[in-house]
Amino acid sequence: MSADAGEVFDLGYRGYEGQRAGRWSRRDAIWRDGIRASLGLGRGVGGKVAPWLLLGLVLIPMVVLVVVAAFVGPATDPNDFELPSYADYHGWAMVPLGLFAAVVAPLLICPDRRDGVLTLYAARPITPTDYIGARWAAFLTVALGAVWLPEAVLFVWNVLDARSPGTFLVHNWDVVPRILLAGALLASVLATLGLLVATFATRRAYATVAMLAVLFIGSALGGIAEDDFSGGVADAVSLVSLPQTLDDAVHWIFGDEGDRPVPGGVSFAFLVGLTIVLAAWLVRRAKRLLRG
Repeated sequence: MSADAGEVFDLGYRGYEGQRAGRWSRRDAIWRDGIRASLGLGRGVGGKVAPWLLLGLVLIPMVVLVVVAAFVGPATDPNDFELPSYADYHGWAMVPLGLFAAVVAPLLICPDRRDGVLTLYAARPITPTDYIGARWAAFLTVALGAVWLPEAVLFVWNVLDARSPGTFLVHNWDVVPRILLAGALLASVLATLGLLVATFATRRAYATVAMLAVLFIGSALGGIAEDDFSGGVADAVSLVSLPQTLDDAVHWIFGDEGDRPVPGGVSFAFLVGLTIVLAAWLVRRAKRLLRG
């Protein structure tokens, strides 16, 4: 055989002939993975206990109350048993949802940081905004479902329990957009804050403790400012108590201003502005993490 002779071997290599997904498909994959992580799907029993327990604490009390109202209410004086208002139930749901954000939000960020998965994301045509936006949307989807579902149960029961469901709907149709807005506000604040805190830690436990510290320390500072001081500065500082500020904003959305030093509309505007600032910070952190 001459020196310049050669042979061609057919090794069976084939080019990729499948569907080439676009940018939205990549976002959808990260979003679906985030939902699975939020619900503990694909993990052991221990990984499912915390998220499902906390989500159950949001939903089950309302279901129980409606069942009690259905069976006990007709046999008792209506004044002896009353279901909570929509705003009051948001106040109750805020506690397990806050814990849910502290426990679950780190699962969407911390394992990726610890295991070096972010470098793999960065090697693909995925922008930091795609990644963090899909993660945020995944947590928001679960949180919205958790906060909207019990309110929907309460609204449906009120419709069915009314003397004239049609008349009730005519006079109370505006409750639906209020429920949607209040739930979106609560879920957005917790989702944005929870994910932002998680970007500063590689271990889930540290992020959970940090999130709880933000909520509890803010509540303590806001309570001190409200109880021990007066004036505009004290009112402004009291807004850092996120649970109370969220409660004030939710009551304002439902038209129940209450007797508070800071108007509910101010609390609502503060939370919207805070969420925008935290979201911008979150995107900046994502760019820094994915680009090393």
